[in-house]
Formats: sequence, structure tokens, C-alpha cells
Amino acid sequence: MVSQFPHLFSPFEVGGITLKNRLVALPAGTSMAERGVPTHGDTEHFERLAAGGVGLIVGGATVVHRTTTLRSRKLVEAYGEEFVPATAAKVAVIHRHGARFVGQLCHLGREFIGGESDAPPSAPSPIKTVRDAYPPHELSVAEIEDIIEGWRVSTQNLVGAGADGVEVHAAHGYLPAQFMSPLTNQRTDDFGGSFENRMRFTRLVIEAMRSVMPVGFVLGVRLSGEEEIVGGMGIDECVRVAENLTELGIDYFSITHGTRGKYVKDSSNEDAVAIPSASKVRAATGVPTLVGQRIRDAATADHAIKSGHVDMVGMARALIADPDLPVKSETGRLDEIRGCLGINQDCRAFDPHLHCAVNAEVGRGRHPNVGTAPPRSKEVFVIGGGPAGLEAARVAAGRGHRVTLFEENTVLGGSVRVAAASPHRATLIDIVDYLERELRRLKVEVNLSAGIGADDLDEIRAAAEHVVIATGSRPAQLPSGLRGRPAATVDDVLLGRVPEVGSRRAVVFDEGDGFWPAYSAAEALAQQGWHVTFVTPLTALASRVPAESVGPLLGRLGDAGVEFKVAHSLMIPNDSAAPLLLRPVFGTGDVACDEVLAVWHQPRVPVPLGLERDETVSVIGDCITPRRIGHAIAEGYRIGAEL
Repeated sequence: MVSQFPHLFSPFEVGGITLKNRLVALPAGTSMAERGVPTHGDTEHFERLAAGGVGLIVGGATVVHRTTTLRSRKLVEAYGEEFVPATAAKVAVIHRHGARFVGQLCHLGREFIGGESDAPPSAPSPIKTVRDAYPPHELSVAEIEDIIEGWRVSTQNLVGAGADGVEVHAAHGYLPAQFMSPLTNQRTDDFGGSFENRMRFTRLVIEAMRSVMPVGFVLGVRLSGEEEIVGGMGIDECVRVAENLTELGIDYFSITHGTRGKYVKDSSNEDAVAIPSASKVRAATGVPTLVGQRIRDAATADHAIKSGHVDMVGMARALIADPDLPVKSETGRLDEIRGCLGINQDCRAFDPHLHCAVNAEVGRGRHPNVGTAPPRSKEVFVIGGGPAGLEAARVAAGRGHRVTLFEENTVLGGSVRVAAASPHRATLIDIVDYLERELRRLKVEVNLSAGIGADDLDEIRAAAEHVVIATGSRPAQLPSGLRGRPAATVDDVLLGRVPEVGSRRAVVFDEGDGFWPAYSAAEALAQQGWHVTFVTPLTALASRVPAESVGPLLGRLGDAGVEFKVAHSLMIPNDSAAPLLLRPVFGTGDVACDEVLAVWHQPRVPVPLGLERDETVSVIGDCITPRRIGHAIAEGYRIGAEL
């Protein structure tokens, strides 16, 4: 078969190695480490990536010195002796599948990525980051030299483990970038001041690494084309840095955008945002260039290479969502690819390690029954076409069961379809589209507009050998005091069912969820020209929205003129003619809100069917209690595998 993407799936030589194709698994740590040493689960994850068909895997950020470890020790520590055999095992399984492995080495400097450390933060200058609690310690020259030695030892350990190369993480505002940027480096010695002095640390690091690298061992450097912070480095500075480092014989540059808290782009960002920056670095240096950042499909990757912008294209979350994306793309099975939603929920929570909202195998491993036919094919009825029911049907049918699915609405997707109507959240529907395609491929009988009620249960039990209840949840009813006032639920707002109010003023009340729904409703109303006041009894805004999404979300709401009332409750007088009141949770002083649309958000409520669990009935998803999409997918996967 001739590939649709001949440029992406062509061999490429970089440094002293040949890659079987130009698709790269970008650095994405698993946090599957104990005392700084990769575990078997970490090795399994990387083997799964290699088996899926990538040409190169760049390991997740691996720290080079004791001054940049976390108290949890969940970051892999390259400077320790135990790193070598554990990494050698990982490299061996990656090589077995025809992929190559480059280890990425990192020192966080003043950044501590949300985790505590027993070492003080350190940096070129004692300039505090807004993301962490403590100002950093200014490194002495002796400490700088010791950290450089850590890079040398760590590189030597990668060589000893059989890796094919090493990448210097000089992006995302970590220590090398802190030395290079005048925003974070205000030293007056040989490591600060002029551009040449600010480059000294990174050049010495590379020279120390080179001293222990054998011929043909690949050396890459990752840079931020745009740091995306006020006063930070932009593409012109990035090109200048790349030109300076080219003198040292760099084998490739990996170009990304952002600093910590901004570099993992969510669905509010455009796809492939860093390609223009990577193209400029490649044109200026002539060095092979790798680009990543929200590239989700082979067509985008192939076009970037074909157009001469880059030589290699990387993906991280897209390969977590579907490690088989490369082989499926190369063999024309595009409809079978499970796409990344770009929501940064499970993959960035690290609770306690890497998971994925749409791929239940990540962080849990593949269930032993998946890919294995059951002892006997059963007649399975799934009631409910949300993500839990769809995933249960997919996995069960894939194993050989005869599956029939019933959905009361005219379309599949359940509450995910409502959430996908939110501003900047449309990619949520991708998981429904994927599961719907899979059910067609696996010949699942899907019945729409087929609600199942209590009167149907006896007939269902008689016809099916196993019944999966996945009836989901619905919005809670509005408080009785809002009836007779202009009021709406979050679902009403997102689906365009909003009563008119002459003042075009709205109060959106989040009872305490702290997650997307109420914020999405506020954004939707603001986009339609409403003046919105957002009210929550919580003491923080968007406290359960993923960290990389909070800043962009609140920035958009602020730009749209949304006002925030934190630590306030919405009081509803019995008299429907009386104004609503905003009441401080702490202290006194009510504020009246008259002639407003009240949008009330409280957690959804389950929709039970009335069948209890037993050996022939399973109950999964939001009809147990409403949670996140990752819970629904994981429960559907497990039930489908266990039938």
C-alpha cells in the first residue's frame, strides 16, 4: 500500500542514526518512577509507543542534579547509578520495535512544576516566578560548575544505557533558558550581562556532555520559539540562540512555544502553533529541525515536512491518546484513530502518574482480556449512548460479543455533546465521533430514539445475557425560588435556550464545582454581548480546571468584561419581585442584583434505570454519580473487557 503521507513516513538521518520515519514521540514524562528510577510501568508505556510505529522517542524530562529533584522522587534522575540498568531495559524494548531513543536532560532551576522539593529553588538571579512560593537562591560559580558536572554524568549514564542520543531541555523557562534570558539573568559576572555571557552556561553544559559522547551519539537542543511571557524571549532571540549553538555541532533543534504553565496547549489554541518558529530556526541554521505542539494528525505533519518548514514532526498527547496513530496513519486506517481532545485533564494531573481521558490503558495497562476472544460470545445490551456506554460497547464488540446499544436521544454522546457546545471546547465531540465510527466498524447495532424505561426491563433481561446500564446524568433542577424569574441552567445557555432580559445582564452562579461548566456558560453569554457577573462561594477561581487552561480561560473572561465575585453566595428572596442578593461567605454586606438572568450551576444528578448490579447487570458512568469523561471511559473499558 502506498502511504498517503510519504514525507512523514520516509527515513531520515539525524546525527549518526537513521530513523525509519520522521514521526517523533515528544517528551512526556509518566511520573512512573520510584526514588528517581523508572519503573516497569514506565518501560511498558514507552514500549507501547515504540510498538505503535514512531521513528524516534524522546524521553520525558530527566533531571541532572540533586538540586532539581522533587520530594516525591517521581521525576527520573539521570545522575544516579540505578538509572542505567532501568533505562537500558527501556531502550532495549524500544529498539526491539525499530524505534530510536533520545533521553532529554533537564534542570528546572527556579521552577518546581507544582511539587515540593527538599532543595531550595535555584537560578542565575534571585528573581521569583509567579508560579512558585519561594524566591530562588542565586547560584554561585561553584554551584554552577557542579550542576554542569551533573549534565556530564547524566549524559554518560545515557550512553551506558544504550540510548541513541541526548536532548538538552533549554526551553519552557527552565535553567538553561533562565541563563539565556535577560528577564531572569541579571548577573554581573561571566555568566550574565552580554549575550555571549548569558550563553556561557548552556555552551559549557554542551561541551561537558560532548566530552563523554561517542561518535554518532545524537545531540539535540529544545528551545522555545516564543516564551509567551511579558519581557520573555521571542523568535528573534530564539534564532540568535540557535545560531550560536550551531557552532557546537548540534544535530537537531526541537522547537516549541511557551514557558511552564503555558506550553501544553489546550483546545483553545490553534493547531500546530510552533511551525512558523521552527521554520525560521531551520532556515537560519540549516540544522535539522523538529517541531511539536498541538499537532494531532499525520496530514498536518506530512504537510509541514513537504513544505520545507521542518524535517521531523513530534506529537505527545496525540500518541498518548492513541499510540497506534503512526501505523494506522501509514496503513490508511485513519477512521480508527482515537484523537486527543486537548483538554489536559488526566494527562496533566499526574495523580499519581500519567493517565488519559480517552485511553483507559494509559497508567493502568492493557486489560489481559482485550485482544482475546471470550470463552463464549454473549448477547450484550448497552443502555445509554454517552462515553461510558459507547466505550463498553466498543471493547465488548471488539472481543467478539454481540452488542446492541439503546440511546433515547436522536444522537449519541450524552453530556459530552452538551459540553462540546462550549466556547473553545468543540474537540470534546471527537471522542464521540471516534466511538461511533468504531461501533459501525465492529457492527454494533445502534438504536437511536430508543429510550428504555422501567416497563421495558423484563423484556430486556429476557433478551440479553448481560445488560450494561449507562444512562448518564442530567442537570439538577433550578431552585424553586428561581422559577418565575429569568433563569437558566448551564445546559440551557450552552444549547442556546436563554430567556431574554432587557438589561442583558446575567449572574452565573457556580455552587462549588470549580470546573468548566459554569465558566463555559459565562464565556458563552459574554460572547453574545451579555454583561456577566460570575459568583462562587469558593475562595479561588476555576480551582478544578486543569492548570494549563486556567490562565487562558480567565484571560478570555477578563477581556470579555466578566466580573468575578469570589467567596460569595447567591441568595434568592421568596418574593420573586425582590432582587437577587450576592452575600459574602465571610463577613457582611449584601449586593442587590435586579433585572438579571440567573444561571445556576450545581452538580448534575444521576439518571438511574432501576436495575441493581448482579452477575448479569453492570452499572457504569454518571448514572452512579456524575464525574469526568475519564471516569466514564475507564469504567466502560473495564466492563467491556470483563464481560
